[in-house]
Amino acid sequence: MREEWRGSQLSLSARDLALWEQAESKIQANRRGGVIIKVVDHLGHPLKGVPLRYTQRKHSFRLGVHYPYHAQVYDLLQEAGINEITLLLGWKYVQPEPSLFNWEYLEQVWNPATAHRRGLLLYAHAINWFKPDWHVLPAYLYQVPKSEFPQVVYEHVAEIVHRWAPYIHTYELVNEPFWTEAHALALTLEEMVHICHATALAIRDTLPDARLEINFAEVSRLASYRIRPLEFLDALERAGVPYDVIGLQALENCYTVTYPPKFYRAKTLAGIIQTIHRYAQVGKPLHISALCAPSEVPPTKPPSYFRLPYGPWDETKQAHYLDAAYTLLFAEEEVEGITWWCPVDGRLAFVPGGGLLRQDLIPKPSYWALKNWLQRYTSEGQLYTDEEGKAIIQGFTGSYDIFVGTREKGKPLSHEVKARVVDEITVVL
Repeated sequence: MREEWRGSQLSLSARDLALWEQAESKIQANRRGGVIIKVVDHLGHPLKGVPLRYTQRKHSFRLGVHYPYHAQVYDLLQEAGINEITLLLGWKYVQPEPSLFNWEYLEQVWNPATAHRRGLLLYAHAINWFKPDWHVLPAYLYQVPKSEFPQVVYEHVAEIVHRWAPYIHTYELVNEPFWTEAHALALTLEEMVHICHATALAIRDTLPDARLEINFAEVSRLASYRIRPLEFLDALERAGVPYDVIGLQALENCYTVTYPPKFYRAKTLAGIIQTIHRYAQVGKPLHISALCAPSEVPPTKPPSYFRLPYGPWDETKQAHYLDAAYTLLFAEEEVEGITWWCPVDGRLAFVPGGGLLRQDLIPKPSYWALKNWLQRYTSEGQLYTDEEGKAIIQGFTGSYDIFVGTREKGKPLSHEVKARVVDEITVVL
């Protein structure tokens, strides 16, 4: 396994290094479980020396990207370990007119049925997003009286769920609530709570087990919020609005492809994780809903506050950063997934050179860094039963294929390994 992309090759700060030194032991403690396989004959006698082969087929950790469906792109990304796709479902793209839903266009862009068949998890993003600059709101929505807005939201979201219920596993109740750059409708706290409640009802009325997420932007720059995220989450809790996951965008140290570029806050990985710890106190799983790093220098001089902690970006440094970020975040047990926001360079990349693949789909060092990272945290092997007919499989959380016995006399089975849990299964040969 290639080691040249390891995050330890970054110029880590003292606090980064402290986290790095703890990361592996935390990962082993937080991300592994097991199953005891007991093999017996038809009379119940234990069988010694029976071989067991096991392979981890899927990971429970969410490894996402945001990119329109493209078979060749997803062939490559799934080969690297990507298992989730974020679908941008801004209101104007879904329902540009009150009586018009853009299903043909959306299914051409995102192809949820095919993505689902490929084994990808689907995440519905930006269903409610009130950012004026990106023109995601149709003109008619500005005319809806605030008192009628929850009902309009319910009907809009219900159409999405009815259309794609078999495919989407997580729905976002609201994206970037009360961020100053996503405040087109000037909603009050109470109004935003009502919108989230209507959205949750529209989803759960059809899919009672759907996962619901609240997604925040620029979480380390709280001054950019009219109402701070934790205050908003507290209001949801008081109102009894159900949600399962908190999404946190971690685009620190990035700049955008716009001209002039927008420069996000510069921050060490330890600083990002310190911010995440504040949200972990809410008691919900955390999804790093947008993580990225450039591999190109910005086209203009950065502002004085933008002092990169690891030096100027290039492809090698991007790969090191990915490995370090994924390792340190994976060590935090509250984090249930990471979405690398820009999988392919080019016109759809929000961050310049932010892709894992170049524009011609040639893998970059960051692609190999991700693939190598996942190989480190994937379990497979072979064991033999002991005198009690038992063998203990220990591995990282996810779905496993297990074969007990020999080709001539054996049994296949599947099992879901859960964190810090050891199950027991008896197999009769």
